[in-house]
Amino acid sequence: MGKRSCVHAVEKIYYYLDGEITWYRRVRINWHLRSCQLCEGAFDFEDRLRSVIRANCSEEIPDDLINRLRSIISDE
Repeated sequence: MGKRSCVHAVEKIYYYLDGEITWYRRVRINWHLRSCQLCEGAFDFEDRLRSVIRANCSEEIPDDLINRLRSIISDE
């Protein structure tokens, strides 16, 4: 696997996990993950980490924090 493919897959991993990419990119990343153990390991780690966080962090996010984050993102 080329290093460029790995960089691209890793850059898109959060979008992939959140379902925020096109079906075409999802297919390409799926193909890459099946053929690259290094990226597959990174994907598995991130997927498990999100599952642990989701299972153990059920507190509501304060509205002021959400608003501050939206403001920071819109400034970028």
